[in-house]
Amino acid sequence: MTRFFSLLLAVSLGFVACTSERFAVKENSFPDFITSNEEYYVTRIGEIPEVDASTYSLEVKGLVDRPRSFSLDELYAMELIELPLTIECIGNSPSGPLVSTAVWKGFRLYDLLQSLGIHQDATGVRYEAADGYYASHTMEQIRDNRVLAALYMNGEPIPPLHGFPIRILNPGYFGVKQPAWVSSIEVIDMPMKDYWEDRGWDCSPPMDIDSIIFQPTRGAKVAAGEALRITGAAFGGTRVDKVELTIDKGKSWSTAKIVKNMDSDNVWVFWEANLVFPQRGLYTVNVRATDIHGNTQIETDPDRYDGANDWPLVRVTVE
Repeated sequence: MTRFFSLLLAVSLGFVACTSERFAVKENSFPDFITSNEEYYVTRIGEIPEVDASTYSLEVKGLVDRPRSFSLDELYAMELIELPLTIECIGNSPSGPLVSTAVWKGFRLYDLLQSLGIHQDATGVRYEAADGYYASHTMEQIRDNRVLAALYMNGEPIPPLHGFPIRILNPGYFGVKQPAWVSSIEVIDMPMKDYWEDRGWDCSPPMDIDSIIFQPTRGAKVAAGEALRITGAAFGGTRVDKVELTIDKGKSWSTAKIVKNMDSDNVWVFWEANLVFPQRGLYTVNVRATDIHGNTQIETDPDRYDGANDWPLVRVTVE
């Protein structure tokens, strides 16, 4: 049986509710590399909006020459591309379950905005969602970071639970920057704060390099001299270069084996390692990841309000 996790993060004017089943680990100690729509973590600020596909329209307004609305059929008829992407909730705890990977399909938002004539003084966009959420991206992010307006999730129209009919995806950023149930897009020329920034969070930084442990979960027992298999994932704002483990608080490290990856940015890798402990006692195994730019996961992240990426750990009793 998987264990149900719920994270309620109190902030000054409300709370963010993130929920997920604990990773459904298979016999080989890994979950599915592409998370099913049913197991994908959920985050929202209220009830799931009820959106009528027959009457839905996406309004694009603000600093464009030709503001207009698009029906859902018109959006589906656009040139669509696929984007595999790993997303983590900004409130995820170290080695927590609020991270998932899906293959999304949609259109480049910048292409749509260009077709409507972007004003020279435009600096970004503001999204409004059917549940009352709002978020923003800079124009540079939309242009250079391949921001996608997704209509499909893992081969089917985005389920209502995950943002039907349209969800905006900014690769390499936390879930707070991936607004769902989007109803309007306003091109703007002023800085603005997102929903959670108005409540004390710092949503602007991209995801830091991070790692999690799948197995074992709540500690393990092993005999001295015998190997213990440890598995997990690593991810972040770019590609992962390596994953390391320590049993002596960072004095020495061993390198894990990357056993599953995808030739794509912003997608997690799966790793495994077989550790042998020299003598009896209680050990703490820590993990850290490093990305292709040399950024290494830090031992303790002091600021929880821009995402936490402490070294994950598992305690092992050696008998």
